[in-house]
Amino acid sequence: MTATRERTRTVRAGRVPAAKDHGRAATGARRPRGSRTAYALIAPGALYLLLVFCSIVLLLLSYSFRTERTSRLFAPFDLGTWSRLLDDAYTVDVLWTTLRVGAVVAVLTVLIAYPVAWCLLRVRRWWLSGLLMFAVCSPILISVVVRSYGWLLLLAPDGLLHAPFGSWLYHEPGVVLALVHVELPFAIVPLFGSLRSLPDGVLEAAADLGASPWRRLRLVLLPLTMPGVIAALQLVFALTVSAFATPSLLGGGRVAVLAQSVYQNIQQLQWPLAAAQAVVLLAVALVVLATFNRLGRLADVRHRAPAGDEREVGA
Repeated sequence: MTATRERTRTVRAGRVPAAKDHGRAATGARRPRGSRTAYALIAPGALYLLLVFCSIVLLLLSYSFRTERTSRLFAPFDLGTWSRLLDDAYTVDVLWTTLRVGAVVAVLTVLIAYPVAWCLLRVRRWWLSGLLMFAVCSPILISVVVRSYGWLLLLAPDGLLHAPFGSWLYHEPGVVLALVHVELPFAIVPLFGSLRSLPDGVLEAAADLGASPWRRLRLVLLPLTMPGVIAALQLVFALTVSAFATPSLLGGGRVAVLAQSVYQNIQQLQWPLAAAQAVVLLAVALVVLATFNRLGRLADVRHRAPAGDEREVGA
């Protein structure tokens, strides 16, 4: 009874303690030694990934600031490639298409993945929950090229989905449809983890205060799971803007994205132009992901800020 009253007071005040804070006092004395061990285990792999990433970025920058087609590591510095890229209206249009497809796919995937993750969480039998999670994530075990070809067959004139969605083939809606299916498991996993970390009894306490299901979702569930939503959006967006196989197969050359343009320039030995386009894609993706991080922090700070007055959720 006391615990229920405490949860009710917490929901009424608009503050819900994070689940990770429960064991903070008990593990505080052991944290320094555990942190040093964790850092020691993570450091070699992190340094290796950082070295490889920085080397690739520096190589791309080196190739973008040249005009001659050469594989030499050092070449005369030239801004001609960047001048050509920034003055090309086709590249700007391809970049806009890439960002638009990435944003649409990210939003649609999260909208579909959220109720799926919630349903997986509500399954009480552990073996059934594990079986369903395996069924949801099993498409990752199949090559993205195979899955894209599957959608190509489904939307083809003799395919099962040609009647309702046949006109989407070789157009942007068909690319979006296939990409949502491809990226869906990558959105379900972080959302499921965020939902699973919810404090016990929070939704029940909100219901006791008279909150409708919609208000429970908007005022309790979504703010608490916003880190998972942001993580899912980031992951799906990053994977979508760098996708190559699915837009190439489902777009049929009519839906041009930046990753496909980079590949075509590499085939034509336009290495400086391909490197410049890759740098632009990386920079834009990092800016968008940083914006997502900032929004997530603002939402977290707003959620954890003390409420100015005692307002009931059901008011």
